[in-house]
Amino acid sequence: MKIVFTLKGDGRGGLVDRRFGRAETFLVYNSETGERRLVANSAVDAAMGAGLKAAEAIVALGAVALVTGECGVKALHALHRAGVKVYSSDSTTFDDALEDLRQGNLREAQPA
Repeated sequence: MKIVFTLKGDGRGGLVDRRFGRAETFLVYNSETGERRLVANSAVDAAMGAGLKAAEAIVALGAVALVTGECGVKALHALHRAGVKVYSSDSTTFDDALEDLRQGNLREAQPA
């Protein structure tokens, strides 16, 4: 299953970006194979609607889950409607966020 993590910069440092729509890079992690792929967030410089555009990209990537810091209400609703679970993480690195997800330590964000 594909899980997307938001990362800072080009993603190579593995630092989690707490901003969903404005995160520069998405790390697509396949939990079955361990494969990791970095994808640039094309919505990062959007004048408006970065969260919704980023949500569309997450769905197009085939993700079943997203791990990020904060996700705006509109993007959260769009992801929820598409069947993508959204988890909030305070982790600093991808490795820590992945371990927290595996251990069940992340809170699933629910639309209000």
